[in-house]
Amino acid sequence: MTRPGVGLRVSQGRMTSEGGPAGRGRRPVGGGRAAWLPKLSRLLVLPAILGAMAAAGCGANHTSLSVTLGTVDPSTTVAANQTIEFVITVIDTGTAGTAGLTVTANLPADFRYTDTPGLGGSAVRTSPVDAQGQSHQPAWGVWELSGYKDDVTIDFDALALGSPNTYTMTASASASTASTTQSNPLPIKLTAAPQLSALVTVSPSLAVPGEDVTYRVSVINQGTGPANDVSVLVTLPPVFIFDGSVTITGNSGRVGGTNPLEGSTLPFFDGFVVPAQSGSSPGKLTIDFDAQVLSSAGAQGTYPVGVQVLGDLGQERVFISESAPVQVT
Repeated sequence: MTRPGVGLRVSQGRMTSEGGPAGRGRRPVGGGRAAWLPKLSRLLVLPAILGAMAAAGCGANHTSLSVTLGTVDPSTTVAANQTIEFVITVIDTGTAGTAGLTVTANLPADFRYTDTPGLGGSAVRTSPVDAQGQSHQPAWGVWELSGYKDDVTIDFDALALGSPNTYTMTASASASTASTTQSNPLPIKLTAAPQLSALVTVSPSLAVPGEDVTYRVSVINQGTGPANDVSVLVTLPPVFIFDGSVTITGNSGRVGGTNPLEGSTLPFFDGFVVPAQSGSSPGKLTIDFDAQVLSSAGAQGTYPVGVQVLGDLGQERVFISESAPVQVT
């Protein structure tokens, strides 16, 4: 407690009495407004510093994003020409919320986006923007995230095309209230694989009972690896039978395969190895065989065939239905 007329000042961490007796270890304290100006300046500058920290994302109220990229299947090794399902997760790690969020997948150059099986998360989609098919940089939008832990998940499919190699891809997220954030690179190993297609034709396309027609089944491999254990099954029309004549051409090999028995209505050929494409030349297998229109059928009409091609223990499949029609008169 002080006497009236006696003030207190702070000097170097100690309190002294103004107006008390001189001496006794007390140091005089400078008076006037000038002594308070440096402290007042610091008090005025502090709010400006705190405001700058918050604007830079250093305060308690800021915007920031986390982006992760992975695959539904834990393995990141895939055969060429196969489909991979990816998952992108974007999480708001700030507290101020995020507006105008868009998400982009940066696929390897030869990969192509095909489909989006699912979109999820707690964020609100304010303006639907869907990825374009066959793109190697599919993008989705637009979301608004309310703040901390609000999230967006995107499941999408891409076709793995290209030469066997190890590739990397990333995902990125950008918003009107946040700078672009990119995921860690995801390595993807692409292995060699076949890519089969098939075609069936017939000559002539007009026949009468008792006559033969010649079918040609062409199997094409445009993949980066050979197709092993290739088999061909032909489903003839009900009034046709296999007539026994077979010619096999192309650059394919054959290991222990057999031809169908004469009179079969389901000609089956197996044991082929169709090589990978070399430059612009694909691997090719061509089977020509004769089929006879039964003389006792007596049914006029148009009759197509069906063809099934299997390779690599059934992993490669090609189906052709109701093709190469023959008109029986």
